[in-house]
Amino acid sequence: MEFHLRFLLTNFIGVHAFFFFISLATAELPRLQHPTKVDGSLSFLVVGDWGRKGAYNQTQIARQMGKIGEKLKINFVVSTGDNFYDDGLKSINDPAFLNSFTKIYKAKSLQKPWYNVLGNHDYRGNVEAQLSPNFRSVDSRWLCMRSFVVNSEIAELFFVDTTPFVDKYFVRPKDHKYDWSGVLPRQHYLSNLLKVTH
Repeated sequence: MEFHLRFLLTNFIGVHAFFFFISLATAELPRLQHPTKVDGSLSFLVVGDWGRKGAYNQTQIARQMGKIGEKLKINFVVSTGDNFYDDGLKSINDPAFLNSFTKIYKAKSLQKPWYNVLGNHDYRGNVEAQLSPNFRSVDSRWLCMRSFVVNSEIAELFFVDTTPFVDKYFVRPKDHKYDWSGVLPRQHYLSNLLKVTH
């Protein structure tokens, strides 16, 4: 089960995230410093598509993450988006935050910073609520921004919000309504984001 979970967590990187580990100077993205362990190493878990109020095996995966997190003595958790299914958060008071995050990822080893970016399902709710630093008073682990860099002594992790790059969410949203506040005008937003990530 441990290998299978590691495989699943690793595959989330390719499936939903657009972050990469390179040493490259960026002048514009917010930078967060995260220290390495005393021995100079860095360990973390990656998860995505998780906000399911405990359903669809979320609780079981959270337990396994807790076990692996303890074994690896992780520094933090990376979330690649789709943090709250199906339609993001409604507000800062939405019980989905507690029911999909705080009450699920309760293992001692997971009481570390969670660095989160948004996924397409998150854009179906109130984006500004999910990005709000006020959630840190509800659960101090939570940190969500559109795009940012986590810097440690041995690696830089670039978190880039890729949902606004997907045309179909704008031109063929089907029955979904997306909250594009902070993204429009889209071309300007994308152009600026591409400048700071190159």
